[in-house]
Amino acid sequence: MAREPDHIVAKRRALGEQLAVLRKSAELTQGQLAKSAFCDRTTVAHIESGRARADDRFWSVCDEAVGADGSLLTTYHDLVNTKRTHEADVRRALAAGSRRHAQRLTDEYQHGEVTLPGTRHADDCSASAATPAPPLDADYVEGLHERIRELVVMDGKFGGDSTSRLALSLFRAVRRKLGKAECSRRVERDLHAAAGELGEVTGWLLFDAGEHDLARDVNHEALHLSRMAGDSRMELLTLQNMSMHAGYLGHAAEARRIARMVLETRDLSPRMRALFHTREARALALGGADYAARDTFRKAHSLYLEGVRDDDPAWSWWITDPELSWHQGMINADSAQWSSAIEAFHESVTQLPPHALRGRYVHLACLLDAQMRAASWDDARQTTERILPLVDEIGSTRSAEILRGTLAYVEEDAQALTRIREPAEHLRRSLVGAGYQM
Repeated sequence: MAREPDHIVAKRRALGEQLAVLRKSAELTQGQLAKSAFCDRTTVAHIESGRARADDRFWSVCDEAVGADGSLLTTYHDLVNTKRTHEADVRRALAAGSRRHAQRLTDEYQHGEVTLPGTRHADDCSASAATPAPPLDADYVEGLHERIRELVVMDGKFGGDSTSRLALSLFRAVRRKLGKAECSRRVERDLHAAAGELGEVTGWLLFDAGEHDLARDVNHEALHLSRMAGDSRMELLTLQNMSMHAGYLGHAAEARRIARMVLETRDLSPRMRALFHTREARALALGGADYAARDTFRKAHSLYLEGVRDDDPAWSWWITDPELSWHQGMINADSAQWSSAIEAFHESVTQLPPHALRGRYVHLACLLDAQMRAASWDDARQTTERILPLVDEIGSTRSAEILRGTLAYVEEDAQALTRIREPAEHLRRSLVGAGYQM
């Protein structure tokens, strides 16, 4: 991701300073404001310093929380418009450069100096003439980024089952174009980087959809594309996905190797080290090394509290308080520490923003599983009621598989079957109605 120009950076910092002044005037701490905005304190701190970005929803909430009467949102919209104007100027400059380059090639061709791509000399007429594919330019790359953003939003709202099919179709189409269409050297690297990012998102969605063989294949393709583009940041995201996927499939040694390889061979920021130590801790817990897992996770959490740096990847926004709480719950669950797991899962669900529907579904499914195994029947009933509306609205095979495992446990435990039979049966019928086999 290109760095923002100085005038946009200055506007972003001024907006952050404005928020800090208004927050202090309203006698709010960063933590109190974070709770209202459904984010963590570190995020608020970095937004105030101009090092992190936020959206309309965040600024609307802050306007109300600090009594700014819409001034923060107005200033944010001014920043957005300034950035859009800059990006439009960049696109126009790139387009003008492309036109000049094309005219230069045409002039050289007319003087017999070069052969244009897709054309043939007269003595090549015996070969079949192929119709060249349309060029892949800066506008195509920008459009691809926009569709990637839409896929991420769709994942949060609808889950991976349906979204993965759209993503996979688009990824395959882009891969075909990379093999056939011409593109200028100026956009070649950006194009491969965008394709690698699309592959990373597609691999994640396929994982959530339970398409594990496809997810593994696409992850490897995404890794290859990111490395071709020299996009080390997207390469890191893909590697952590691969570690996560290996752990989910029960391949603890593979998951740990990927995490350790990155930790030992890369110069990582504290936030990135926190991410890969979290993956390492999950792998250790899966392998039965409970003490080492908890110790490694404590190290990850300590690094997380150091916050983000200016050079952290743009995608580091999703490493949040609820995400870490969920991982802590998973580590406790892998160690059969059910009470501790329930506490961590409950915290993760509470911290999630309202729009994170797929995340809420996964976290609630994990919470229910821990409650069932801890024989917390009343709490399990309440959690089941919260899950039921999500079953046929969020297509997440991963969540459904967690719930299938929970129901299988209930069937094998006589006490559980007696105490929780009715809500368990209701949940089973809902899963079957949503198209999942039981």
